[in-house]
Amino acid sequence: MESDASRGFELDCREVWNQRHAVHGSLIIFDDKCYLGGLFSTDQDKKTSNIKVSSMTKKLIILSTIVFIALLPITAQGGEEDGEYVGSEACMECHEAYYESYMKNYHAVEADARTPAAKHGCESCHGPGATHAEKAEEEEGYGDIIALNPKSDIPSEKKNAICLGCHTKRKLFLWHGSTHENRGLSCSNCHNPHKENPKGLAQPTQIEVCTSCHLEIKAQLMRPSHHPLKEEKMKCSDCHNSHGTIADKLIDAQNKNLKCFECHADVRGPFLWDHPPVMEDCIGCHTPHGSARTALLKAKTPYLCQRCHSNVAHPSQLQARREDESNLPVYRVLNNAGFYRACLNCHVQIHGSNHPSGKSLVR
Repeated sequence: MESDASRGFELDCREVWNQRHAVHGSLIIFDDKCYLGGLFSTDQDKKTSNIKVSSMTKKLIILSTIVFIALLPITAQGGEEDGEYVGSEACMECHEAYYESYMKNYHAVEADARTPAAKHGCESCHGPGATHAEKAEEEEGYGDIIALNPKSDIPSEKKNAICLGCHTKRKLFLWHGSTHENRGLSCSNCHNPHKENPKGLAQPTQIEVCTSCHLEIKAQLMRPSHHPLKEEKMKCSDCHNSHGTIADKLIDAQNKNLKCFECHADVRGPFLWDHPPVMEDCIGCHTPHGSARTALLKAKTPYLCQRCHSNVAHPSQLQARREDESNLPVYRVLNNAGFYRACLNCHVQIHGSNHPSGKSLVR
């Protein structure tokens, strides 16, 4: 909380400016000084508070305000840059392979003011290189250069801050607080702008990048029923946004169902006769990455359906052979009662029906 002395100083400060009839503007109090439009009041101002301010002075105050505000970002940026720049050509002398890959990259388009090439080249991301060059010549380490590779001991927050200085919009808007940030991942775990891969990926394809960590998903994609990711007809980013989302599991939609409906619009509804699990959660019956059952089902019918529906007195009731029938063929004993009977044989419109008589989803 502010002290009485601070509040009293603020009142005195406002009184001085009000008496001088200065231009309208925001009053800033910092370090026991009064600021208005980049000018500050002193003890002398308080003594001469009855002096009238001319129109020319007011114009100068307005102009200084505009210049002060305009130079704030530049001043802040300049304050963070320590060291001297040596230019990308100096980097090439030792890091020729990295330099050549950089020159083939979109980061090297100097005509685009947004790119590192339009600023300090390699040093826009890795920091001023003068100290690094001196240390390298003397073989005394790497100086203050910022190594962005995943194996460097630089904190991920510092490495990510460099990338986020430019990449802040669209799919990266929700990076802060996302799952991958909270687990300490850095941009360079997935991206490497020195490699000629799409989107600056560290591997040739998205699935190779993602499954390098998500090994369980990699195994599921090898099952008979799967989304065509390994056939390269889909990408992980078709469903997920690895940089952060508002939904669970980094789903790039408000919820899982809306993401599924983007492709499977025929089961979206609304239907005259709805199947409630369809509207609740597609994951209740399906596993999205891969299954040993058809249609990505979590279990084979009728077992899947009987997780919710009772099998008593229903044709899908499973039966077993008695001990005295163990030597007989199962097909003869059960008379097909427990075989060739899947719920979908009759309930063909399992996601919903618009037929007037489709209450049981049989038509």
